[in-house]
Amino acid sequence: MTVLAGDGVTVLDGAQRMIEQATSATALPESPLLLVAIALAVALVLVVPRAIWSISGHVVTIVHELGHGFAGLLTGRRSVSIRLSGNHAGVTTSKGTAASVPWTTFWGYPVPALVGAALVLAGMSGWAGAALAAATAILLLSLLFMRGILAWLLTPLTVLLAAVLLAAAPDPWLSSTVVGIGIFLVCGAVRALVNLVRGHLRGRTHDSDARLLAQATRVPAGVWLLLFAVLIGGAALVSGWAVASAIPGL
Repeated sequence: MTVLAGDGVTVLDGAQRMIEQATSATALPESPLLLVAIALAVALVLVVPRAIWSISGHVVTIVHELGHGFAGLLTGRRSVSIRLSGNHAGVTTSKGTAASVPWTTFWGYPVPALVGAALVLAGMSGWAGAALAAATAILLLSLLFMRGILAWLLTPLTVLLAAVLLAAAPDPWLSSTVVGIGIFLVCGAVRALVNLVRGHLRGRTHDSDARLLAQATRVPAGVWLLLFAVLIGGAALVSGWAVASAIPGL
């Protein structure tokens, strides 16, 4: 029996298209500079206004918590569990040695920026399909760790949207979307770090990642905040370099 996914398009056709996009180069739009300008404008709209950030920021929170989760797995931690709440707070729990705690705790804030820079670099280099396919596979794997209604609602929805893009979007749209997501994640990481620093200055961050790192290592929280800033700033610079390298005249 043939299952139709649309007018004359089968599910098998969509799957084949996804494989092709994931394994072949993806063309950029005719005007890459316009693409970047629009992507940056959209990212700022999603990140700067508080009302919009209260919704869009959940995406950054998911990547933040996955940073903790996968960092923990790399050090042999087990029973990883990720739970999200409506106020951008996320909690990742796992079992393992005390020595692995600092490494696991550190990677939450930098990872959204690093993932964003990787997406920008891939999108501007013509490998948007491969980058989106890899991100989709990681999100599918992350469902093993997700707990709670919000996590189980947002993660499958993101996977579904990514699958639709791979199966149906023309190359310029796919490249534009991947670069746009990357720029949004970098900007979102900057916003999250600014909020964290502001909270530390006001003394409202007793359980922040930087504070937990200070407790675990006896290295002051300010040092950890600086390291977060170095990695996030580096990711922003890499993103800018990727854009400048792909656009003639910049």
